[in-house]
Amino acid sequence: MTYRKLIYTLLLLATTVQAHAADADSILVEHLGAWQSLDGEARNNPALHGQAFASSFSQLFLKADYQRQSEAFEEEEGDGFFRPAVDIETFLRLSDKTAVWGSAGYMNGQQRHVRWNSTTDYKLLKPYILADSVGGNVTQERYVFSGGYATKLEQWLLGAEMLFRAEHEYRDTDPRMRGIVNDLTIRTGAAYTLWDYHWGLSLEGNIYKQTNSVVFYRELGVIPEYQMTGLGTEYARFSGDKRSLYFKGRKVLLLLDAVPTDHQGVYGHLKLGESCYRRVLADLNSMPLTDLYSNLFGAILGWKGNRWATHADFLYTSRNGDEHIGGTAVATYFPVIGKRTMYKNNLMDASLSVLYRQQSIFCLQLKGGYLMNHEHYIYPERRMEYSRYYGEFSGESFLSPMKRLTLQCNLNLAYYANADKRIVMPYGEMQPSFMKKIDRQYEFAKASYGKVALQVRGDYRLRKSYALFASVGSGFVHCSAGEHQLTANVSAGVTF
Repeated sequence: MTYRKLIYTLLLLATTVQAHAADADSILVEHLGAWQSLDGEARNNPALHGQAFASSFSQLFLKADYQRQSEAFEEEEGDGFFRPAVDIETFLRLSDKTAVWGSAGYMNGQQRHVRWNSTTDYKLLKPYILADSVGGNVTQERYVFSGGYATKLEQWLLGAEMLFRAEHEYRDTDPRMRGIVNDLTIRTGAAYTLWDYHWGLSLEGNIYKQTNSVVFYRELGVIPEYQMTGLGTEYARFSGDKRSLYFKGRKVLLLLDAVPTDHQGVYGHLKLGESCYRRVLADLNSMPLTDLYSNLFGAILGWKGNRWATHADFLYTSRNGDEHIGGTAVATYFPVIGKRTMYKNNLMDASLSVLYRQQSIFCLQLKGGYLMNHEHYIYPERRMEYSRYYGEFSGESFLSPMKRLTLQCNLNLAYYANADKRIVMPYGEMQPSFMKKIDRQYEFAKASYGKVALQVRGDYRLRKSYALFASVGSGFVHCSAGEHQLTANVSAGVTF
């Protein structure tokens, strides 16, 4: 079949589907569709969030997420989890000018076979965590809620939003880790309407606190807990029996947006952020051990028409870690006599996407990009670097085979191909357990990955004001290191 015949066949198929399918539920398309997700970055500004949807939509549902890996791709995250939860989400259009939104949720699940990590929020705080080589299953409990408000005053859009997360992770067998997190984020935003554009400015602030400890109850004794400092290094002076920590942090994020008022045309987003998370040793009169600084720059430039859209994304993060130097102890007090920057981590993700939609029937997206992750420990020198090219295809379809039934189907195919890799390690000076950990980490870092995922959701409208829905999805990831990952999720609830 020639390319011309293939194109004709696809166009004929699209026309046939459009002619025989009833109109999909417009509210579902507006709030859940991939095309509308192009405005997702603008919704981080609460002033623009209030103008994102013309209709109200709420859903209350039960869900469960499952993941299992043949071997853990990242030991600190374990080889799988099971997370049942209940959530409620709502967006209420009070008038043409005013909207409110919010969410609340509770999750109680388990993360399997976690090793080299006894700290909650590993991805946020790594590499500065408490860790041991034994690990085990971790029980997770999480509460989240958020609320926002936005209104319009002549040419101005104004809004504010608050998000809060409380998390508790623990293990009931030795080593018995426990992490308790309180995480509060507040956003304020404004936008001015001029030349058929909303020109937005938003400021986000975050306050973070975690208490973290490990205890042993068995009579056979204890194993050392390591104060990790990156790429298989530890703060040896305070490792071993120092097992009580707390983390405190803060983050500031500035968002700039330019969005067309009719949601068609050129648009742009810019974000600048910085954060700092300090690890403090509670056992020794709150001595600070490490500071993790992060600077973020992100930009999106795109164009959105009636059927076609394209956008380029760029995100760069620079993470630097300082280690505090403790002086001579006086009783249990260690004075800090200096600090040195020992850990550096640079991450980048750049991509280009193209989307096409046929009314509310289907939406197709092609995405290609490049990402890199470079880690460096200053002395003794250690490096772990990798980069990948990736391509992704996504397809979404809304169909109404029955008058009251709407089906949403999503397909995602992706491939991440290794482009470059490098490792430098002082193996002659490393502990055998650390050496094995680093070799395993590098094996998965330099690998290539293929992914396929499918999601199907059905909404059956009982009355005009509410409907029942159910959703099921599954995914498979193949790793060139010879391992794989299976995921599944189910949910069921009511929309109103």
